[in-house]
Amino acid sequence: MLSPPRLDEVNLDSDWTHQRPYPPLGFRPFSDCELGNGDTFGLYWPIGLEDKEPIVAETWHDSWGLQPTFSCLASFLAARDDAEDDYSEAPSLAADGNSPRALVDAAKEAMRTQSTEVAVLHLEKATAILPEYTDALSLLWAQYAKQGRTEEAIATALRAIIAPPSFGTRATKALRWLKGQSGSLGQDDPIWQARAKLTLSYGGAKTNDDYAIYRHAIQAYIDKSQYTSASTLMQTYAELMYSETVSFQERYGFERDSFIAWQIEVSREHPNGPRG
Repeated sequence: MLSPPRLDEVNLDSDWTHQRPYPPLGFRPFSDCELGNGDTFGLYWPIGLEDKEPIVAETWHDSWGLQPTFSCLASFLAARDDAEDDYSEAPSLAADGNSPRALVDAAKEAMRTQSTEVAVLHLEKATAILPEYTDALSLLWAQYAKQGRTEEAIATALRAIIAPPSFGTRATKALRWLKGQSGSLGQDDPIWQARAKLTLSYGGAKTNDDYAIYRHAIQAYIDKSQYTSASTLMQTYAELMYSETVSFQERYGFERDSFIAWQIEVSREHPNGPRG
């Protein structure tokens, strides 16, 4: 994965290894601007863009979230150097025009004023920078549907469903909409094919058929050499399964270390992998 310029200006955790699904594969923490509450900033390489400079994201461990705050390390360093209280606040769009989080905030403001085209432009940019940005994909699907851009809405809804929980809430509205669609627009996609059976509801049950659907879809993506989609859904599967009880994981044969090793192995098929 591509190292960003000025990497020596942050205290990167050189001993970091991925021992659990959260923070997600592709995240490497550093200690700068830590608040002492367990959250940390770090570099994050979006899935399939390992040859690009990483963004800087912040963990929100209480919700198992990852906020894609800065577009690059240079933007973080500028905010850090200007900070009055040793904490880098999230930048505005004017300060960092490629911040995925700032782009989503700007899109939400545009939506409030019914500026759909402006919102779409912001969301398209955010998801180009961070393709697995779940919240941005969920918003973008809805705007495409509102504009009558059905094919793009279907493709984006499918991306939102396989995107990780660490980047946003489950795309339940997108799934409900997909279930009402017909035709063959997404016929080759395994999630499209199984959409009627998906629930996107997790926890509190002894069984959940979503996991079998995900495992089938992961293998289908791999078989079709769609490794970015496979890696994205693998991260989602790992995060969701890790939040289940130990007995649930055992029933489904989920073993954390071996699954992470499989994730890394699949990511070797990325043009600039592996992720680690």
